[in-house]
Amino acid sequence: MPDEVLIIGGGFAGMAAAVALSKAGRPVRLLEQKPHLGGRACSFLDSSTGSVVDNGQHLFMGCYHQTIHFLKTIGTFDLLTFQAGLTVRFLGLDGRESVLQCPQLPAPWHLLVGVLKSGSFTWAEKLQILGMRRALGGSANSNNGLSALTVDQWLSGLGQSESVRRNFWNLICIGAMNEDPGIASAELFKRVLKLALFKSPRDSSLGWARVGLSDCYTQAATEFIKSHGGKVEVSRNVTGFLIANGACAGVTLSDKEMVPARAVISATPWNKFAGILPPELLRKEPFFTRILSLRPAPIISINLWFDRPITELEFLGLRGTTIQWLFNKSKIFSASKHPAPRSDAHYISLVLSGAHKHIGRAKEELLGVALRELGQLLPAAKEAKLIHSLVIKERFATFSPAVGAESARPTARTPIHGLYLAGDWTATGLPATIEGAVKSGYTAAGEILQKV
Repeated sequence: MPDEVLIIGGGFAGMAAAVALSKAGRPVRLLEQKPHLGGRACSFLDSSTGSVVDNGQHLFMGCYHQTIHFLKTIGTFDLLTFQAGLTVRFLGLDGRESVLQCPQLPAPWHLLVGVLKSGSFTWAEKLQILGMRRALGGSANSNNGLSALTVDQWLSGLGQSESVRRNFWNLICIGAMNEDPGIASAELFKRVLKLALFKSPRDSSLGWARVGLSDCYTQAATEFIKSHGGKVEVSRNVTGFLIANGACAGVTLSDKEMVPARAVISATPWNKFAGILPPELLRKEPFFTRILSLRPAPIISINLWFDRPITELEFLGLRGTTIQWLFNKSKIFSASKHPAPRSDAHYISLVLSGAHKHIGRAKEELLGVALRELGQLLPAAKEAKLIHSLVIKERFATFSPAVGAESARPTARTPIHGLYLAGDWTATGLPATIEGAVKSGYTAAGEILQKV
């Protein structure tokens, strides 16, 4: 049997696991089903405009310590730009623009002072937000029944008014967890708030890629793996595991080839993993059976190209609208040290997360909603001519961090000897983010290295 570790999936989780193992001197072989790497965090070239388009817009944060380490290891960290401190501009349908800007003060004072100075809230609302500091105190494990509450139930019980929830906490919940606060777990949201907002100004800062997502990591990680003796292969469709006597000895491919391995890391989404696991294990082994209770949370990205700029801001949080976030991709890409292919059109990307109510709507209808809301928010959008549009629906963008979902998320080590799991849906303690994916890859790699 070959000594190499077989990794299924070429997204952030699989790549992180492969890089960690390669760095430690373990031979790896990574197999990706699609003809390109990147999984659910990838980019492609739009043939109509020549623009690089992400399959879904992703923000980074200063608290993404594992991701930062991964990108530094493969040499692409400089492709990201981070704020000096958390700054978010909001625009509402009333035309009022406001900003939350946190100064360089020790946590949690950076956030508290930022809220106090913000014109986004009334004084009564500011006091409500500041009152959350007490609710977020104590150890991470002192959740006092939060596992049974939704974010909305928890915040309401803490005296956060409907207005504060709608215009502040809900935007954070949807942005960080890709789920409606009426569904999302309060237990996980509290953990996110403590990590992202109440640690340090640096941890709270937002970051974004100045290039397409794929350019941030896929080629550099591939070169790193190959330079350490590993292999990366695309268009390799894994259809099953070679499991006998409680141990995994490799995988089978769609062309009937059997690929033996010393250990296997499945870094595929939960729904894909369930499809290649032997049915009897899904039925009889509780470790795997509970995975079936996970549900998806969709994301819709609406990409628009105009004949002129409609805003000079790089990104905006939107209030009172169907669309939640606006990213000025032309502005973001223009500041890159490694510019993406240029287009004469002005490119805007809009994001609708936790899009359960909208995923079934026709793309033409979603486009109409986006243009109507942009016209209400930005006067320049009324005068601009739409040149091209592209609506991307990701029905299985992430797992839904609903109440009870944490108990269904599996650990990296499985009951099958030699079979390990990675992916943002595993038990990372985080929502389905890039940081969760990278952390899961490192955790799976660590389990294998401990065996040596």
